[in-house]
Amino acid sequence: ARSMRHDARARPRHEKHEKHRRSLRTYLASVVRHVACGIWLTCMSLCVGAYSALHKRWPERFELRELARRRRVPWVYQYGLRREVLRTRVNAVRASSEKAQKEHLFVCIHGLAGTPDDLCAMEQRLVRDPRAAVYRVTCNAPFKSFDGVEAGATRIVDELKRVVVKYPGLKRLTVYGNSLGGIYARYAVALMYAEDGNVGTMLGLKPCTFLTTATPHLGVGPYGYFAVVPALARATWSKNLGGSIMELTLSDGHRRKSGQPLLVDMADPEVTEPLNFIGALGAFERRCAFANATNDFLVSYETASISPEYLDPALEHKWRTLESSRVVEEYEHDPDAEDAPLKQPSRDSSKIAFQRRMARGLKTLRWKHVNVAFPGFAPLAHNKICALQRTETMEKLFKEGEWCVDLQAKYLLEPFNQSQKVQ
Repeated sequence: ARSMRHDARARPRHEKHEKHRRSLRTYLASVVRHVACGIWLTCMSLCVGAYSALHKRWPERFELRELARRRRVPWVYQYGLRREVLRTRVNAVRASSEKAQKEHLFVCIHGLAGTPDDLCAMEQRLVRDPRAAVYRVTCNAPFKSFDGVEAGATRIVDELKRVVVKYPGLKRLTVYGNSLGGIYARYAVALMYAEDGNVGTMLGLKPCTFLTTATPHLGVGPYGYFAVVPALARATWSKNLGGSIMELTLSDGHRRKSGQPLLVDMADPEVTEPLNFIGALGAFERRCAFANATNDFLVSYETASISPEYLDPALEHKWRTLESSRVVEEYEHDPDAEDAPLKQPSRDSSKIAFQRRMARGLKTLRWKHVNVAFPGFAPLAHNKICALQRTETMEKLFKEGEWCVDLQAKYLLEPFNQSQKVQ
């Protein structure tokens, strides 16, 4: 009996010590992850900064080398696809609906240093509807995406004008942007909205759905792994890598007439000249943002989900240690709801003043939010959320995200299904 009482008293102490050891291991693993990613991002920042500085110093040498490389490996293929396997796969799906009358234009926009191949998984799902005209933009692939959001968005609009001419029966427009492609999309729709006289159409089409995946709506800092990169490395990276990086790091205010970073102006409902960014977004019938809840080393949960307050580390750990990938949050943001739940304000609020301001502006509109988790140790979620298929190796590495692309495609095609039920 005495032995049983001793075991009963010792068991809670043992469980307490075991719980403490597990917490310590979790904390150490998190520190190792952040330090490793921070070191990698720091090295990448310094290398890219040094390369860009050399490019500015001897531009003629780099231009000749780039021209020679493009002659060896041209980017222009049928439907913008480099991989023969992808061309065959997509063409097989297209063949059954190529002669059908196209009514709805789906525009897919890749991100920074991306290629048209990146969003092939989405195209394969959308083209199954014979009324869908799916177009993945090619004008920013791959290194043209560094010269600023305005330049890239202007090229996209010029490219889409030719697409609209090709399909004269088009009536509606849906825009799908991945990563930086979501920022491009927000600027491009504002350009098209202005060209049509701010009357609610874009290139003569009725805006239907606007969807982004892992898009840095609030910039790329100071959240996630970028927070552990030294300030000197971040400055070297942003100043030397082109306008797009300066805009994503909110360090371009000195170059703008308003004195505010571009992303801040793009999220301000009071900014209507020269472009009405919020008005153009509001012209869409639906808006949706897919975000990675964890393991995205480039675009953190806070900025992709338009939630500026820092994510609770305990909740992030819970999502990262799930047994399988899944949707962890799904909700509608209603700007008119007075009792909408608010997250606890972050303690270090001075660093996220811009982010809070941008979130308030974007949330004057109704949004559907879908936050997904790809658990595990490796932070590869940024490319899993779109099931990146640029190379055979990447397709295998990021294949886990195909269920998420299924969800996105289902949401984009909902208007088609609803119109069929009405008919």
